[in-house]
Amino acid sequence: MDDGKISTEKYPVVIAGGGLVGALTALLLARGRQDWRIAVLEPQQQGPAQDKRTIALAAATVALLEQIGVWQHVADQASPIEHIHVSDRGHLGMTRLHAAQHGVAAMGQVIAAAALNRALYEACLQETNIEWLGGAWFERAEREPDSITVHYKQHDTEAELTAQLLIGADGQRSQVRDDTGIAMQHTDYQQVGIIATLTLSEDLGGWAYERFTDTGPIALLPLPAQQASLVWSLSPEQAAQTMHLSDAEFLTACQQAFGYRAGRFVAVRDRVQYPLQLHLADSNISHRSVIIGNASHTLHPIAGQGFNLGVRDAIELSEQLLTAQDPGQYRWLSIYNERRQQDYRRIIGLTDSLVRGFSNHHVPLVVGRNLALFGLDNLPPLRHVFARQTMGFRNA
Repeated sequence: MDDGKISTEKYPVVIAGGGLVGALTALLLARGRQDWRIAVLEPQQQGPAQDKRTIALAAATVALLEQIGVWQHVADQASPIEHIHVSDRGHLGMTRLHAAQHGVAAMGQVIAAAALNRALYEACLQETNIEWLGGAWFERAEREPDSITVHYKQHDTEAELTAQLLIGADGQRSQVRDDTGIAMQHTDYQQVGIIATLTLSEDLGGWAYERFTDTGPIALLPLPAQQASLVWSLSPEQAAQTMHLSDAEFLTACQQAFGYRAGRFVAVRDRVQYPLQLHLADSNISHRSVIIGNASHTLHPIAGQGFNLGVRDAIELSEQLLTAQDPGQYRWLSIYNERRQQDYRRIIGLTDSLVRGFSNHHVPLVVGRNLALFGLDNLPPLRHVFARQTMGFRNA
């Protein structure tokens, strides 16, 4: 592998974007199709960008990372989710999920996105059939019946390569998606998410919390050293005011909104905010092109399913192409597109109903959602189905 070489060769597959989903897709394809050479265009020169997010990995995602030999390199940097507590503040409805009751050691893991991305990148460097082009970004593509010419820029030099399939894993502002003309549907939830790292008076002990409040959900995910990753949903006006608070004022406001179930909040760092929206592509495919991960869909973080949905994109696409002579043929891409739609409807339906159902103060809905939480907590078969779905298992 040559990290940085400008290429004019022909490849079965070119991937635009070497982030989490792009690197994982490259790795799965390289392992499954050792007869293929795969090029990855990544704008960052030295490895992936320094992603500051903390992400929740579903149990099925962790199982995949273990299977491909990546997890052992980052396991000591992750915090297990052994218990999940979901509640509606000010009401009696709540449910608790425990990993042991569902036959797993943990229902998920929480890890810094940068650590996982680095591990995937280094795994890609070990594959002789992956050519990682650092400092290269996609510009446009020319499509022919049997090939696609990918134009990109690297080190201020224009270059091109020919492929059979172009995979757009280049994020929410995907240039590949724009180049194909695929339209996106947008839903604005009129909420802003404040993301931060909290230091707590005591360790969360493997508990993750989703607490629904008058302003929107607050999630706490366990981190090492008595820390927690916070996602706090507020109206745009409330978020603007909250971001201007001092650290002490912010901790007080957050504590009042969440309560003391997780102990006291004693310090905060790395506060950022972003609008909470749903973006979903009308289709994942175009002629000899496919978009995956955030290029195809971005979700409200309410159930922590966004990255895990992208992981399943990578799995399904790599499985579809295992026996393909020409990976860009419509037959393979159409099967992939059709199979992913059911998963999208299921997960987006879950997150969208949670956002709308728990952001509404209409009395019948308040009663209904609390009965639903009560039912989950007291009906083991229903709770098991819900748990398997959140853990990302296909037979949920």
